[in-house]
Amino acid sequence: MKNYSITTPIRHSLLALAIAAASGPLFADVTQNQADTMLAQASPAQSAGDIAQVEQALVAAAQPEPVDIGLQIEEQIYSWETDGKGQVFKRRSEAGSLFYVTAQAPVMQGPDSRDWGNAREMAYKEATLKAQAKYLEYLGTNITASSASKLFDDQSQMPSFSAEELRSSNNLIALLDKAVALAGAKLDSALQEMGVDPSEFKAAPKEKRATLFQRSVRESVTTTATHSLTGVIPVKTFEAYDSEGNHVVAVAIVASNKFRQFVADVARSKGDIAAKPERASTQPLSMLLRNDKTALLNEFGIRRMYDKNGYPVLISFGQSSNPYRGKDFQRKADQRELSYAAAKASAYANFAYLFKSTGTSKDISSKDMKKQVEGVVRAEGTSVEEGEESTVEFIRAVNREISVRGKINNLTGTRELFRWTTKHPMYGHEINGVVYIWHPVSEQRARELKNFKPARQAASPQSKQTQQHSAGSSQSRDLMSADDF
Repeated sequence: MKNYSITTPIRHSLLALAIAAASGPLFADVTQNQADTMLAQASPAQSAGDIAQVEQALVAAAQPEPVDIGLQIEEQIYSWETDGKGQVFKRRSEAGSLFYVTAQAPVMQGPDSRDWGNAREMAYKEATLKAQAKYLEYLGTNITASSASKLFDDQSQMPSFSAEELRSSNNLIALLDKAVALAGAKLDSALQEMGVDPSEFKAAPKEKRATLFQRSVRESVTTTATHSLTGVIPVKTFEAYDSEGNHVVAVAIVASNKFRQFVADVARSKGDIAAKPERASTQPLSMLLRNDKTALLNEFGIRRMYDKNGYPVLISFGQSSNPYRGKDFQRKADQRELSYAAAKASAYANFAYLFKSTGTSKDISSKDMKKQVEGVVRAEGTSVEEGEESTVEFIRAVNREISVRGKINNLTGTRELFRWTTKHPMYGHEINGVVYIWHPVSEQRARELKNFKPARQAASPQSKQTQQHSAGSSQSRDLMSADDF
C-alpha cells in the first residue's frame, strides 16, 4: 500500500471542513474563517482524531477500483482482433474460410503456492480444451432437451404422529437419559438389555414432513460432440492479472482445411517438403526464440514457423515450474531435472494432438425453479407442534466434461532445439522450459541414420607385433573430425 502524507496547511483546511461537516446542516455554508475559528476552539484530542479520520478517508478514496480480470482479458482479445494481427483471423472466420475462436480459464492457485507455475500451465491447457470444445460443437452437436412443469396442492397431506409413536418416543427419551454416557457398541448393548431395539432407538422420529403445495418448472439439456481435432492449432495466448495475484489466461485456436492438409502432407512426406524462400526467417529460429526468455513464458502449444531457408518447421513449447525454494543444491537440481522432464512430455504431447487426435465434449445442464410449502410436525415428548415452512429456490446443475486424446507413431526428425530457465518477473517462481522442433531435413537425416546398412569390405592382413611391458601412454589417431557429424 502506498503511504500518503498530508502537509500541515492541508490538514488544517481539511480538518476545518470536517468539523464543519460534523456540525450538521446548519453549517453547510460555513466560510473558511468560521471553520478556522471552530478549529481553534477544538481540543487537541478532537483535532487529532478528526485528522486521523480525514487521512483514513483520503487513503480509502485513493485506492484503485477493483479490476475484473475476466473483462480485462476480453478487452485484450478484442484489441488484438480489431487493431492487431488477429483481425485477419477474425475477418476470415466471419467469411467462413477458417474457424477461429478463443476461450479463457482462471489459474486455480495464487502466486503464494509453490505450484503456481504448474497451475498456470494447466490453466492454459484448460483454456485450450474449452476452445477445442467450441470447435467440436461447431462441427456437429447432438442435443437432447426436456422440460416439465408441476402444480400440486393437497392440504390433507399434513403429517401426524400416532399415539404409539409418541409413547415410543417418550420412552426412548427416558432411556437415552439413562444411557447418555454410553457410546457405540456399549450403548447398543445397554439398549438391548433394557429390551429396546437399537435400530428402533436410532430411528425414533422426532420430526415429520410432507409436501402440501408445490409449483415448479424444470429444464434439462444434454449436448455431446465427438470429432477429429487433427490440424487444430493455437495461434495466440493472453493473460491478465490483478493486484491480489489472481490470473486468468486465454487461448485462440484456428482450424482450416488448408492447414489440415499441411499436417497430413507432413505426416506422409518422410521429410520431402519443399521450402518457401519468400517465407524465410531473417535469423536462425533458435536465436529468434531464445533471445527473450520472458517472452517464452507466454508460449504454450505448438506453432508452424519457417527457418532461414524457408523450410516449414513445427515448434513445440513445454514448460513446468520448480517447486523447491530451499538452498540445498542437490534437491534444487533434482527438482529442476524433473521439471524439464515434465516440460518435455508437454512438448511431445503437442505433436500427438496436432497429427492425430480426437475430442469429445459433453454438457449436462439442468435448471429447476421451485416454490414449495411443507407441513411439519415435531414431537416434544407426548406433545406435538404443527407448522408450515415455505421455500422458493432455484437450483442449477452443470456437468461439463471435455476430453482429447492424441497419438502419433514413429515421430521422426524431432529434437530438442534448446531448454531454458528463468524466474517469473512478478513472483520469482523458477520456470523451466523446452523447445522442440520438427524439421523436414532433420527427418530425412534421421531416416538415413535409422536405415543405414554398412557395406562389406575385405579384411586387411594383420601383422604380428611383439608385446613389450613398460610404462607409458597412448592415444588413438585423429581419423574423424567434427565435420563428419
